[in-house]
Amino acid sequence: MELTFIGGADGVTGSASLLTDTRLGLRALVDCGAHAERELERPDGAPRLGFDARLLSCVFLTHAHRDHCGRLPQLHRAGFRGPVYCTQATAEMTRIALLDAAKFSPEYDANDVEMIDFQPLDRRADFKFGQAMRLHGVAVTFHRSAHILGAVALTIAWRSRSSTRRSICFSGDIGGNTPVNPYQSLLAGQQTPGPVDYLVVESTRGAEPARPGHYKSFAARQAAWAEVFADSDARGGGPVVVPCFAIHRAQELWFDLDHVLRGTGAGAPDAAGRPRWLSLDAPLAARMTDVYAERLTRTGDDEERPAWRNPRLAERLGLDDEAGVDRYLAALWARVGRNRAPGGTLRAMRDPDLSRVVALAGSGMCEGGRIVDFIADQIGNPAATIVLCGYAPPETGAGRLRRLIAGDWPLDTPLALGNARLDPRRIKARLVDFGDYYSGHGDLDALCRFVFETEAPAPAATVFLNHGDDAMRAGLADALRARAAVAQPGDRPLADVVMPATSARHDLDAADDIAREARQRLRAKALASLRGLNSGGA
Repeated sequence: MELTFIGGADGVTGSASLLTDTRLGLRALVDCGAHAERELERPDGAPRLGFDARLLSCVFLTHAHRDHCGRLPQLHRAGFRGPVYCTQATAEMTRIALLDAAKFSPEYDANDVEMIDFQPLDRRADFKFGQAMRLHGVAVTFHRSAHILGAVALTIAWRSRSSTRRSICFSGDIGGNTPVNPYQSLLAGQQTPGPVDYLVVESTRGAEPARPGHYKSFAARQAAWAEVFADSDARGGGPVVVPCFAIHRAQELWFDLDHVLRGTGAGAPDAAGRPRWLSLDAPLAARMTDVYAERLTRTGDDEERPAWRNPRLAERLGLDDEAGVDRYLAALWARVGRNRAPGGTLRAMRDPDLSRVVALAGSGMCEGGRIVDFIADQIGNPAATIVLCGYAPPETGAGRLRRLIAGDWPLDTPLALGNARLDPRRIKARLVDFGDYYSGHGDLDALCRFVFETEAPAPAATVFLNHGDDAMRAGLADALRARAAVAQPGDRPLADVVMPATSARHDLDAADDIAREARQRLRAKALASLRGLNSGGA
């Protein structure tokens, strides 16, 4: 079995890893993500695939974010006709996202999206998380990653050239929720892989210190929002503008904000009788919310709680049972379609009677979309508040706003948000950074948990670090090596930590060849010694 990193080896973008085994007739791609960078003559900013798409057996898709699924239509256009294995939620949201992107893509159209053969494995009657399924001559196991709805890590096991059982786990993107502390609102905790020989692990936030405990507390996050609203009212009750991603962040924010506004005084009318109300002005996010509504809600009272659903929801909502959670969520998601700003969000924000609106809109990185118009309109308003709630590289609009909050943006340099250019000296709105409350990428603690925690004795594993810039990969590599050197009881031992290069090939069966050659040398030496003894005896 050979592993080649097609994309995602040297940045948070374009994840794609190729597994090839000529004995098994397997050519499988794990993820096929779009590249965030834009290059001349490359509309998607991506290099050529680097392989013949027509020869692929299948694709394993970890989740529905663009940097993991965005090039599936190009793969189809290049001749791939095999199955894309994933979960039902991932299939539904990926299709919605790609059809939306097809409206603007010069590289593919809606037909390419419609022809993708999604095969959700969790629809199979025999599916179970943590239990292997036989596909294309290998054993495939899904583990919840707690990153977004439908997201999984996956383990692939095979027989090596020497008939030794070998396995590799791809993390996809790792969330922060754990079974003990599912602090984000909607999802159950992350599952870790069992004994494996290799791990491919994302490193998006790998060099950052683990986040302080209050960022991993549901109650602390709710209190932080209540403080934002109290401060907003103290400054005149202007709009609260929240950039959000269409997948998962919009739904998490909708849950949290609705909960705070209904459960505290923050949602009550002010002294002038003006209401505070919540609006999601993001059509794509609303369509994604329909998937959340279906996948997080039981279809009957006798059903088990959906595997994705946070087991703490009933407790946090003060409800008696899972049926109460079903009813609560149904009403919550229904409000997405009803809570619309009369005359549009911009008009409401400017209307003194409606300006206490809490406006959610995309994109989360503030590189385009309605949110850029909202922020540009309100950033000079001293009564307004802008709350950043997601990961954003430094050279994005949200990243520049974060640098301004931290005091790292020069005040004499215009700040770009998409096509808007803002004068930092004229910014009057309050800027708040809630990124550490909402990051969908686990911190150092979550990454180490994924690598080291195992319920059974495990062989020493080689860890490949991808999906992070060089600094993040190097920082995580140092942290993993330091913990491995301590050898805490119960930890998975590590054989090596590797920072792979794009297009480099790694022979995953090579260790067996070395072991076999060593055994052959020992056998030959023993036979030679035996012949020598026999000759002496004669």
